[in-house]
Amino acid sequence: MLAHQSTIFARLSQEFGDGAAFVDTATDDWQSLDCRSTLAAQFGVAGQRALFLLDEQGVVRWKTVVSPGQDLQSGQVLTALEALYTSPVTADNEKAASGGLSRRTFVTATLAAAALLLLPGCGSSASDSHTVETAAAGTSSDQVPVVLTINGLSHQLQLDPRVALLDALRENLHLTGTKKGCDHGQCGACTVHLNGQSALSCLTLAVMSQGKNITTIEGLAQGDKLHPVQEAFLQHDAFQCGYCTPGQIMAAAALLQDPHTPTGSAVELREAMSGNLCRCAAYPNIIAAIQAVQRA
Repeated sequence: MLAHQSTIFARLSQEFGDGAAFVDTATDDWQSLDCRSTLAAQFGVAGQRALFLLDEQGVVRWKTVVSPGQDLQSGQVLTALEALYTSPVTADNEKAASGGLSRRTFVTATLAAAALLLLPGCGSSASDSHTVETAAAGTSSDQVPVVLTINGLSHQLQLDPRVALLDALRENLHLTGTKKGCDHGQCGACTVHLNGQSALSCLTLAVMSQGKNITTIEGLAQGDKLHPVQEAFLQHDAFQCGYCTPGQIMAAAALLQDPHTPTGSAVELREAMSGNLCRCAAYPNIIAAIQAVQRA
């Protein structure tokens, strides 16, 4: 609890108990506020890092959300505080004119805001991530309806417009055959088919995939009958750890449907498949599997 009286923080303590965050200005003893708490959801920042400036009545005077991988610049806070001062602080440094912030609020709110929801370990485990996503989904107003046609079935989702197709497949639809490798479009493990053409789902927005026929590794086989490329990969042992295999198979299947695919030449096939990396270096067997399907 704060060393001096502050109605806003006393009220937060009564309403949210252990879920609140406080700073003792005498000892600088910080106590964390859980970013998955009721208070975080009430402020609309569940699962996010944010900075708030509250006045003594509990009114949010300024708020900013810190994007992942970014730091909050001190200049942002100073600029916001200066904008809230409508007149100079009085000589006793306790009260500003009507409409401004008191000296006490200025110091207290700045210190408390620095702790509010700035938890570095937020969403550090799989279960925590799921909780954060669920809480955020319930409070976000930025989600849009998205209809995806995947493996012949229509799926209606509510997604943030920035969600990649890969994350929608794995996290929302639990189609985990499509793998997340580099997440930068460099390894090909996330390859799917969009209207029969290879596409890197980690670089494709889900909202931009509407109206297209999406095929994942789960939809490549016809019932119990494997796709010829899948059969060839088994026959030629074209995998080791298997992590890149779904992307390799999807890229090879799309390649074999392309009328411009080179035939016979292993060198040309390697060039055509160069966007798919295999950490286990099973490349000779992968090329042999593709050539076997070509011959068949």
